[in-house]
Amino acid sequence: MYEEWKPIFTALACDIMDKMGYREQAMDDGVRPAHDSQQVAGRALTLDAHATTEVSEDPYAQLFKAYDHMQTGDVVVIATNGERRSGLWGGLLSTAARARGVEAVVTDGLVRDVREMNEMGFACFSRGYSPLDSDGRCLPTALNVAIECGGVRIDAGDLILADVEGVVAIPQSIREEVLRRCLEKLEGESTVRRDLEAGDSPRVVFDRYGIL
Repeated sequence: MYEEWKPIFTALACDIMDKMGYREQAMDDGVRPAHDSQQVAGRALTLDAHATTEVSEDPYAQLFKAYDHMQTGDVVVIATNGERRSGLWGGLLSTAARARGVEAVVTDGLVRDVREMNEMGFACFSRGYSPLDSDGRCLPTALNVAIECGGVRIDAGDLILADVEGVVAIPQSIREEVLRRCLEKLEGESTVRRDLEAGDSPRVVFDRYGIL
C-alpha cells in the first residue's frame, strides 16, 4: 500500500473527486472485498479479458506477461467484459504476484482459491467466486491498456483505492491533488466530529465548515 494513502477511505476520495468534476470513479457495488478488513492503495496494472469458448494453446500468456511487468505497489486490475462463470485469478497467481511486491487484485469477474488468498493476506476485490478454470472460458488479451472495470475507465498507472465500501480509480493526472484535498478534508472532519460530539446540530456545523 502507498503509505500516504493509508488514512484515506474511498468515500472521502469520492467526495473530493465529485468536487473536481470526476463523478464516475467508483466501481459498481457488485465488486466487493473478500474480507471486510481489506484496504488497498496502489498503481493499476491492467489486464483486458474476454469470454471465449475456445481452449487456447497458451491461455495464460498475458498473465505471465503481467508477472514480468509487476512492480512493488501495483494492484492487478482485470476487466472481464461480462464473463462471470470462471475464475481467472487464484492462489498460485497471488503467490507469484506477492513475490513481486504485489498485494492485491481487483476484477469485475470471478476468482478462485479465495480461502487461500485470505489466509495469505492477499487482498481480493471481485464479483464472487467460481471453481471453474478460465481456460476456454475467459481469455486475457491485452496488458496495460485502458480498460472498463466495474463500470469505470481505468488506465494503467491510475491509483486504485479500495476498502469495505468499494473500489475507486483515481486518474494519474489528479492523484496528488486528490491526496492533498483528502488530507485537508480529513483534518476538517475531525473538527466537525468534535463539534457534533459536543452537541452542535448538523445544520449549524455544516454551515460553519461546509463538511458533513
